[in-house]
Parts: sequence; C-alpha cells; structure tokens
Amino acid sequence: MTELRSPQFGAILYRATELISAQGAEVFDRLGISLHANKISIVLAINAKGAMSSTEISRHIGISRQLIESRLKGSVDDGFFSQRPDPNDSRKKIYDIADAFKAEADRIVSIMKDFEEVYAELWEEIGVDLEEGVKMMEKALSRTSLEHRLCRAFPEYSGQMTSD
Repeated sequence: MTELRSPQFGAILYRATELISAQGAEVFDRLGISLHANKISIVLAINAKGAMSSTEISRHIGISRQLIESRLKGSVDDGFFSQRPDPNDSRKKIYDIADAFKAEADRIVSIMKDFEEVYAELWEEIGVDLEEGVKMMEKALSRTSLEHRLCRAFPEYSGQMTSD
C-alpha cells in the first residue's frame, strides 16, 4: 500500500501557486506597476487578441467568466481598463486597456516577456518544464477525471459514489 503523503499534491500545487503569485506581485509593486498582479493575464489576453468580452477573455485565459468580471470591475472603476457596449449584442461589454494606461500595459507585456526567460531558467534548474507538465496534466484530467481514475484503480469506490 502506498504511504499517505502530507501535504497532498493539490496542497503543494496551491502553495507553489501562492508563492509565484506573491513573488510576482512583489516584483510588480517594486517596479511601480499599479495594476494588481492577478490582472496581468487580462492585460496579456487583450494585448494578444485585442479588445474582447469577458467571455472571450475567460476562454482565452481558461478561468471563469465570473472571476474575470470581478477582476475587471475594479480596474474599470480605477480607469485601467475601459468598457463599451458590444455593437453586435447590447447585453455584452467589450473590454480594452484604457488609453491612459497603454504605456503601463506595454511595460507589463515587456516584463512578462522577460519572465518567460526567467521561467525557462527555472525549468532548467529543476530539470522539469513544469508549465508543459501542468498543461499535459490538465489535458489528461480533461480526458479522464480523478473520480474515474480512482474507481478504475480501486473498483470498490464505484459502488460508493452518489449521484448529483
């Protein structure tokens, strides 16, 4: 029988994510970037694809539309992002980087390009392209869920599962 590890993988992954987030936020703060680090992905998405709806941003980044909208709201209020009605659907809003913050957004993109090299060096240092590995894990879990994997490895759990 496999020995139980503590903390489990999910907690370790969460802890690493929090460390990256905190250290990244500190870098941006020390460089005088006003935008909170948790909104950087939105800047990168708009930089890559142009002005988009929250649904399009959500699809591009791969996190929920509700989370995107909560992050956008404060930054629209602060003036970093602008919003306008979608000309094709008045119920939707299109988000862009406000003109007054385009220079800061360009600086953010430049810094993030440099972070790509930092991550490449980190992957070399640890001997694992962690980004590629996590992407592969996401695809594998999309194909076969943890529940299915558990029940396949330990069939006794199949009979214990409740339906939603």
